[in-house]
Amino acid sequence: MSKGKKILKIFGYGVISQVIILSLGIIIPKLMIVSYGSEVNGLLSSIRQVFVYVALLEAGIGTASLQALYAPIATNDKKRTCEIMSATNRYYKRTGILYGIAVIALAIIYPIVVKSDIPVFVVVAVIFFQGASGVINYFFQGKFTILLRVDGKSYITTNATTIVSVASKLIQIGLMLTGFDVVMVQFAYFVVNLLQMIYISLYVKKHYAWLDLSVEPDYASLSQSKNVIIHQVSGLIFNNTDIIVLTLFCDLKTVSVYSLYSLIVSCVSNIIDTLCSSVEFVLGQAFNSDRNYFLKLQEVYETYYLGISFFFFTVTLIMLPSFMSVYSQGITDAQYVDKYLPLLFVTLNVLMYARRTSSQIINFAGHFKQTQLRTVIESTINLTVSLVLVFKIGMYGVLIGTIVALFYRTNDVIIYANWNILGRKPWKTYRRWIQNLFVMISSVFLINNILPDIENYFSWIVNAAWVSIVCGAVYFGIDSICDIESFRFVKEMCHGFVKKREVR
Repeated sequence: MSKGKKILKIFGYGVISQVIILSLGIIIPKLMIVSYGSEVNGLLSSIRQVFVYVALLEAGIGTASLQALYAPIATNDKKRTCEIMSATNRYYKRTGILYGIAVIALAIIYPIVVKSDIPVFVVVAVIFFQGASGVINYFFQGKFTILLRVDGKSYITTNATTIVSVASKLIQIGLMLTGFDVVMVQFAYFVVNLLQMIYISLYVKKHYAWLDLSVEPDYASLSQSKNVIIHQVSGLIFNNTDIIVLTLFCDLKTVSVYSLYSLIVSCVSNIIDTLCSSVEFVLGQAFNSDRNYFLKLQEVYETYYLGISFFFFTVTLIMLPSFMSVYSQGITDAQYVDKYLPLLFVTLNVLMYARRTSSQIINFAGHFKQTQLRTVIESTINLTVSLVLVFKIGMYGVLIGTIVALFYRTNDVIIYANWNILGRKPWKTYRRWIQNLFVMISSVFLINNILPDIENYFSWIVNAAWVSIVCGAVYFGIDSICDIESFRFVKEMCHGFVKKREVR
């Protein structure tokens, strides 16, 4: 299969997946809150974030393995691929055992540390079923997901995830509507997720029959994991500080409000992640095999990736307040409509996702050791500011702490990637940021002045549609005019793709 087809499959299936998961995903928190209360919804969100920290046991093996596999996959070196995968497999099995121990420990400690009116049995059962999926993932699926991602076949895992997510969410919705308790809902989620792990394992066994995990493992190829783990620790502290701080110093209802906004914005972010992952394998392989071709691709990718990222968050900033107003109708145990939270969440995500092109360059180059101190500084800033401000302004404080840290690190990543790896000034990247930020501010100001009052889902969908079309056209037009060479490159690629299809 050609790289172009792989990109289209990864992106196409990814977008479909995110739309489906978003549509069903926003139903479950509402049902969870209505059926069990905001405190239970906050409990589930809190536990999910704790398990993100437990995932530190992976110790950077996933990222190190990903970076190590780009070169052998690009050159079709099966022997080397088997050696790296063998080492990855052994690390992941060890992690699975440790993860299981952590699940048991968390089930004992969490009810003692976090005070709530929820019965201890419910808390323990939810933790067990939430954590059991992770244990099995490390034993069977994790290593294969990395291989498929490097080989440009992440659409396989995307499709499996979509099917499993739809099935599990429909079952969860059915159980909640028929009056089952939250423990049974979590158990259903665990059982359905097992099917995905079985499918991925069978797929790899069939399509990668040459893969031999019993060969002598090449642990040296994963030596970067020692440096990657510092990035992961800092990254996990950074990305998950907010809910942990809110859990400890506020209450689970506040966690529920935060997690609901985070869920909506993360659905948008996941679509951007899908775009990123659809071309990541091409960029990673090109960086390790043809640097000149990589530089051409990087220019085009950065131009349109930044435009698409700003576009999605512009629409989010415009439409999120009205969505939350409609969505939270009937919920009375917590205040979900807030005029400041959409701005804070969008600012945070713009800074996080619009730096992705530069972060990828650092990962492709394997500059984990060189940048580890910088990511520690980012996490320190986030944690310090969040802890100071949470006592003064609560949820706003932890969000501001994240934004302050991101402002530092985003600039640092852009400058480092351009100066130290690409050997050029970072002006082009900053210029693209400035032009997209100008479009964002202008679009939000102008559209908010003409946007009508929205009181139901149908009205929201209609208005979201025209806002998206207008914003999309403006971003594409301005980015193409300001980076005409990138536009010509994309035009030639599309023309070549159409001609190939005509010849067939």
